[in-house]
This record gives sequence, C-alpha cells and structure tokens, in this order.
Amino acid sequence: MNSYNESDEKVVFIDLKPFFMRVIHSWKQILIWAFCGALFGVVIGISKPRTFTSTTIVAPEIATRSTLSSGVSSLASLAGVNMNSLAMTDAMHPDLYAEVVKSTDMAISLFDLPVAFQTRDSLVHTDLYDYLANYTKQPWWGYILGLPRKGVAAIKKVFIKDIVLEDAEGHSSIDSLRLTRQQERVIKAIRKSISATVERKTYVLSIRVVMQDRIIAAQVANAVVDNLRRFVVDYRRGRAMDNVDYFQRIYEETHNEYLAAQRRYAYYVDSHLGSLSRSSQVEQQHLQNEAQVRYQIYYQTAQNLLAARAKVQQEAPVLLVIQSAKAPVTGKPSRTRLAIIWLVLGGLAGACVAALRKEEGEVGKE
Repeated sequence: MNSYNESDEKVVFIDLKPFFMRVIHSWKQILIWAFCGALFGVVIGISKPRTFTSTTIVAPEIATRSTLSSGVSSLASLAGVNMNSLAMTDAMHPDLYAEVVKSTDMAISLFDLPVAFQTRDSLVHTDLYDYLANYTKQPWWGYILGLPRKGVAAIKKVFIKDIVLEDAEGHSSIDSLRLTRQQERVIKAIRKSISATVERKTYVLSIRVVMQDRIIAAQVANAVVDNLRRFVVDYRRGRAMDNVDYFQRIYEETHNEYLAAQRRYAYYVDSHLGSLSRSSQVEQQHLQNEAQVRYQIYYQTAQNLLAARAKVQQEAPVLLVIQSAKAPVTGKPSRTRLAIIWLVLGGLAGACVAALRKEEGEVGKE
C-alpha cells in the first residue's frame, strides 16, 4: 500500500489554446474552404435532377375465416380463449401488400399509365414507360458512368453480326421471360421510385412515389393503389370462382343421383302395384328413403352453390384511402440547403486542417 501511494501518478494535460489560436489566425483559409464547399454544394444541386415525393396512405381490409363452429367458439370464450386469434387468413395478407407494390408485375402494369408533363416548348402527352425511358434526366456523372456500357454495345453492333433478339424500343410487345434491356431499365426505375411500408399493429400501408414531375408522382401513387386493389380483388374472386366451379360439379352430380334414385323408386312402385308381400314393402320403403336422402344432399348442395355465388360478389376487399396522393409543392434536393450544408462542412474541414497544422516555429522547437 505504501509503495502504491508513493508511486508517481502521471497526469496528461492537453492544452487546447494552440489549436484555437491556429484556427483564429487561419480564418482566411477557413473562408476559402467554406466557399469551396458551398460552390461544390451548388454544383451538386444544379447537376442532380430535382425529384418530388407523393405519399398515399391506405388501410386494407383484413379478411379472416374461422374454421370452427359458433358453438365451439362460445365454449372457448367461456374458457377465456379468443378464437378470432386462431382464425385462418387467406394467402393475400396485408403484410404482403408491400411486396406486391414492389413486384415486377406491378411495374409492368404501370407501363400504359397516361401521363402529361410540361417541357420548355409544349405540353407532352405520353405514357409512363415513354416518360421514364426518354424524358427523365440524370446527373452528368451518370452519363460518364454509362459510357463503358454504351461503348461495349457499340462494339457488339460492329463486330457481332448475328445478334439474337436485338433490344426493341417501346413496350408494344412484352415477354416477361425475355425482357429487353430498355424494358429492364424502366422496370428497375419504377421499382426504385416506389416504396411501401406496413405498420405492424394496424396494417396501415404507406405508399411513396418519387418522380421528377410532381403531377406524375401523384398520378403514379393513385395508380398503384388502384392496381393493388384490382390485384387483390382478382385473387380473392378467383378463389371464390374456384369454389363456385367445385360446388357446380357437386350440384350436378347430386342432382343426377337424386333423379336416378327417384326413377328407381317410381319404377319399383309401378311394377309392384297391388303387391302385398312384406319384401316388396321393405324394398319400396328402402328406395323411398334413398330418394329422400339423395334429395336432402341435393338440396344442401344447391344451398352451398348459391352461397358460393353470393361469395363472389362479397370478395371485393376494401382499401380505405386515409390520405390520397397529392402533387407535392417542393422537391429535393434543395439547392439552398445543399449550399448551406456544404458551406458548413467546408468550414469545419478548413478549421480541422488549420488546427492540426503546425507552424514552422513549432516544428523547429520540436
């Protein structure tokens, strides 16, 4: 303990005054750094196309189908068990809506969406595919990065004569298994511009669309909601129509069986008219019971068929639009904000360089 108390404790003090003095004396260099940063921010803001974000919020319907009877549900409720939590849901659950929105099929369904935008000369009316393929802008570094790909394509056209399936322009004919390069680029652009998130507790779906035109952004957002509703309706109605086809086959089979049993009963009664034997009476009763059973089955199947047909009209899900898509007023990036941010970053970089740089006198002392 004594040796520990007598040991020398080294305390390191850092004098920050020289650093502050260097920063104060180098204020001109810091201003130059800040000016260069602001100039860089202005160049980035001018070079990068402005984009607009339109958001729509919808609340999807949750379709649950309980597989248990009401009596079992009542007994379970007495025991404190909520059978609704055990209800089966269909495959198209709201959790999957975000994946549907980002799918390739959704992007292809938006190709023919009519859009209009204003250029310097006139108002252009076209579809979304043509707009994204020919009218959208990209920063100057995008053209530089795309030069190698264009060079390779030009070389292939010169030296490779037998090119199978040359990339076609437009989307008049689309083969989802063999997309052209232009179609793949447009699909990638659409999927990149659309994002969707689902709130886990309420299943509220938020869809955001980013476009270089604010009106087109709102149009695409509304079109995504319409296509999503149509997709879910087609899925659920398709399942309902499968049930209708199934019950239609069962209905026809039970109807034919009922008619056959009724004919057998009528033929036997007519052929044994006036017979007093016990065996004929038993057989007649048997055929009558069989015809009655066939009729009950046929009647139940007819009710199921009517219910299945009514279900087709009920399988239209509700997508409650909480917030419809509006054309945004401001876009990103903001050139003023970029200039201010890079001005501050440039000034901080200049201050750091000035603080860490040593004067000639200090180097000589060392």
